[in-house]
Amino acid sequence: MATTYPPDRHLLRDLRLSFEHQAAGTSRAWMPVVPELAAADGAARAGALATLVDVIGGGLAAQTAQPDWIATADLTLHLAGAVSSGSVEARARVAHAGRTTVVIEVTLHDGEGAEIGLATMSFARLPRRDSNPDISASMTSSTSSMALPESRLQGSLIDELGIVVGAYGQGAVEAPICEWSRNSLGAMQGGAVAIVIDAAAQDAAAGTRAGPVVVTDLQLTYLALARVGPIRTRVDVLDARPGVVVARVELADAGVGRVTTVGRVVLTTSLQ
Repeated sequence: MATTYPPDRHLLRDLRLSFEHQAAGTSRAWMPVVPELAAADGAARAGALATLVDVIGGGLAAQTAQPDWIATADLTLHLAGAVSSGSVEARARVAHAGRTTVVIEVTLHDGEGAEIGLATMSFARLPRRDSNPDISASMTSSTSSMALPESRLQGSLIDELGIVVGAYGQGAVEAPICEWSRNSLGAMQGGAVAIVIDAAAQDAAAGTRAGPVVVTDLQLTYLALARVGPIRTRVDVLDARPGVVVARVELADAGVGRVTTVGRVVLTTSLQ
């Protein structure tokens, strides 16, 4: 791992996200919508939007929990629209801040301000450790970004993460845990996990008779950190009919033989 986080080439830099942390428990973030984020329909894939949600939600939760720290428990994303150009904006607010739990709600908006998605994230509140990062310098009211002048995606999110599909149509994909996708704790970043689950569900759907579908709903439960790798997925298709696929995706860290995330995914015809 690099001594500074994130390293110069990293998911959080190359997405060119920008942030604005406001008073009264609210934050905003923006992500340029570029072709490298696209699903099969040309719109930003659900995994990419979940990464934006994960980053802004995690930042606001960490700010809310100070001086304590947080661990992500779950992330749910429901899409009602699509965006294929310009930028997507995330507006986050604290829905609940208790002694043991913080809940963040995030709405997603296209470049014209129309709401295209709603997400919630739950976090366990934990005692701070010396190894937890200090976020105080980044939580400013002015707009900021982790992007460097040279930061940009050099390929699709699937290629950047090194995702390899096994037997076509079965949802068995594999990806390494590398510096580009690690979080500050040395594990695969939560948004990167969402992208892998998105890719696995998309591949499994291709093996059904549902026709062209894309991920429109994600419900992720984070059970443990994926630190070693490679990570591998297993998909159970629960329902498949024209225009709709419902699947359960299990993601495991093969390096330690442990399931780290479970996803419930719905795929439908394009929302564009």
